[in-house]
Amino acid sequence: MDKSKFQRFRQYQVIEGSLDEFIAGRDAALVGVSLAKRKGWKVGQTIDLSAQLGILFKMAGIYATGSEEQDNLVLMDIGYVQDRYDARGHANLIVAKLHPSARAEDIAQGLDKLPKPVGTRTQAETAFLSGMIDDLSDMIAISRIVILITPAVVLAGAAKAVCMNVRERTRQIGIMRTLGFGRFRVLAVVLGEAALVCLVGGLLGAAAAWVAMQLQEFTVQARNLNLSVGMPWSVVGWAAGLALGVGLLGGVWPAWRASRQGIVASLGHSE
Repeated sequence: MDKSKFQRFRQYQVIEGSLDEFIAGRDAALVGVSLAKRKGWKVGQTIDLSAQLGILFKMAGIYATGSEEQDNLVLMDIGYVQDRYDARGHANLIVAKLHPSARAEDIAQGLDKLPKPVGTRTQAETAFLSGMIDDLSDMIAISRIVILITPAVVLAGAAKAVCMNVRERTRQIGIMRTLGFGRFRVLAVVLGEAALVCLVGGLLGAAAAWVAMQLQEFTVQARNLNLSVGMPWSVVGWAAGLALGVGLLGGVWPAWRASRQGIVASLGHSE
């Protein structure tokens, strides 16, 4: 952004650091309070994002606007950013402040009709935010579909694994029946083993995911809005419960078949 004009559009309240230092320093930046808190960045720190974004800047201050969208941004000099990317004269977002009596739709159509070297799509800020919400809604809908499909796939895999295990241990089951294990006890042993394996696997996977979330920040981005993704301990509990349920459901049929096997047929089974 143009440092000489950016405060004409919004009231950026610098709550920490120096606005003068930001304006004076070519590589200086103001960081939104939400982004600074999430990243753990401090005023005076040099932020090196060369590997990820090809940019390096000195944090001159932290600002707040009261808008989560705006408080997740980094404000930097447009000339410095363009030089870093060797893209003088290029911009992917231009903000225009209208007169109170102007109609945003008319102005947008007029701007899009102006002769330009590239095509543009001008929107009122409300329409832009509405599109951002639609993008998030689509992402949530896709996530829900994936969440619904995943347990079904795991359930099928668990059932197949238990079936193979029962088939390989047919003679062992026959011996158990010979030693006095009733049908119910055989069913309980096979079903309990399936549930335990799934529970341990679910706990290990959830714990690994929790550790990864602590070591690395994960965000969901919709246009210029970044939302931090967290994982409270309650998710580990839900994952354990779901894994236990999958194990029980996936093991019901194989366990029932194992409990119905005849002793003679089981003992005569060859692997």
